[in-house]
Amino acid sequence: MLIEFAWILAKALFSLVCIASMLRAYLLWLRMPPMNPISQLVFRVTNWIVLPIRRLMPSSQFDWASLLAAWLLALLAVLFRLLLAAFEAPMLGLPQGLTYGLLVLGLSLTWMIGWALKFAFVLLVVHALLSWFGAGPSAMAMRPLVTQMTEPCLRPLRQLVHRGQPTGIDFSPLAALILIQLLLSLHDRAAQALVQALLTGLAL
Repeated sequence: MLIEFAWILAKALFSLVCIASMLRAYLLWLRMPPMNPISQLVFRVTNWIVLPIRRLMPSSQFDWASLLAAWLLALLAVLFRLLLAAFEAPMLGLPQGLTYGLLVLGLSLTWMIGWALKFAFVLLVVHALLSWFGAGPSAMAMRPLVTQMTEPCLRPLRQLVHRGQPTGIDFSPLAALILIQLLLSLHDRAAQALVQALLTGLAL
């Protein structure tokens, strides 16, 4: 029970900071003004891990330091999960060898992608809610920021769904949500297989 609670808490912390690190790279790629409230919150949450990594990396137009920080957080989450599993069932032991190392790397990338997809899903839901009920001053202030964040995903889907024909209803958010759900379904199967392989000591 205590181990399960520790994992729930740790996974929440790791995933939130990992998502914030990926979001930091995305916001810089979008060239979003750094003084907006979303960017300021992301900077405060991630500076402690991104800035030291950035000092060790060559300068680049893309924020690779934030992505590397996100991956390191996902990797730490996987290692912590394996450590808890070893405490829970000592006979499993800890992963060893190249095969286990590749499984750990694969699972960390899989979790990282899954957290990004889940955040994208939430962001699209927020975008839809602001479009429908965004009449208040706070919603009006947030709508341009959320629109700028979702437009790179929605624009190609909008062109595909509507095929350049004008319409009064934009179905691209719905198409994006369905697509993300399909990707999450595939992701969950892959993540479950990797976790099972690590915990049982069987190679895929």
